[in-house]
Amino acid sequence: MKIVIIPYLIYPKISPRSMRATELAKYFASLGHEVILYGTLGNYNYNDFCKQTGVVVKDQKRHLAEENSDGNITLNIIDRIMIKLFHKILEYPNIEYLWKIPQILKKENNIDLLITVAHPFPIHWGAAIAKSRLKAQFPKVWISDCGDPYMGNTVIKYPFYFKYIEKYWARKTDYITIPIEESRKGYYPEFQSKIKIIPQGFDFTSSKIVKEFQHNSIPTFAYAGAVYPGYRDPSRFLDYLCTLSIDFKFIVYTRDFNFYKKYKEILKEKLELRNYIPREELLYELSKMDFLINLLNSESIQSPSKLIDYFLTKRPILDISSAFKELDNFQCFLNRDYQNQHNCQNVEQYNIINVGNKFLK
Repeated sequence: MKIVIIPYLIYPKISPRSMRATELAKYFASLGHEVILYGTLGNYNYNDFCKQTGVVVKDQKRHLAEENSDGNITLNIIDRIMIKLFHKILEYPNIEYLWKIPQILKKENNIDLLITVAHPFPIHWGAAIAKSRLKAQFPKVWISDCGDPYMGNTVIKYPFYFKYIEKYWARKTDYITIPIEESRKGYYPEFQSKIKIIPQGFDFTSSKIVKEFQHNSIPTFAYAGAVYPGYRDPSRFLDYLCTLSIDFKFIVYTRDFNFYKKYKEILKEKLELRNYIPREELLYELSKMDFLINLLNSESIQSPSKLIDYFLTKRPILDISSAFKELDNFQCFLNRDYQNQHNCQNVEQYNIINVGNKFLK
């Protein structure tokens, strides 16, 4: 088959959506399919990636992108002003996808399967417009892959008028894939029949962890991922850590160093802040921890994909809510009592082989 996958960002960018698209592309290509992966590329050289995977990588050639897959952000002062003024009311600058996706699909012929990957949702919307314009030239099957809901998002509230274009998209697409069943409630009832549950997928053969774990000399635990004040918020947990006199080390992989600044000043070497690293390296580092911290979302319709990486490390996982009602359990973890750890799901469901085959089915 000829398969075209269109996310915003791809490898080497580290994000759930870029990994979703890239891992699918690699797996489909390994089966012998013709796979074309579009992304906002930047200056990264994809020659080796294409040779090793068999995936054809093409640039979306966007003019308004906030970030490239190489991690570079090239916004001038006018761009920043426009984003500040029009981001929420017009989905600026991602609204560019409304005309960019039809241009991309018009260049490709005889597509058997199209997978558009959101966030951002205007990628889906642009494909819906393309389906109306291209008619018979449009791909035979179109799957819209979604990380979080759009109008049903519990963190970000969008203007009411976007519901009309969201429904327009949902009528046009053949399938809507979401990672967890709880997210279903974030989509309009009339399109529920199009929804398929397909979790995030990873190549297990590239996952390397510490095989013979030994406890650290002091309790050592880690968190990797974003924080959202008031929603996925470790503030109360950190406040409590600041009161502890015992030795411990809390390692956080983050881009938001400012959020942790005041806690770093108090905890000093007890709190170690690290920048994001490639996923393969992260898994190995996390597998050295005594246990891992999973910050719970305040709503159940969204689940952090980082939890899947946690499962693969085979380390105990402690769920922490923003209200930090887990004090007693945390004390147990400090004493190496992990009986109330997060229940590990069937990890094989996240194997890219199983995930990729669900898409093909």
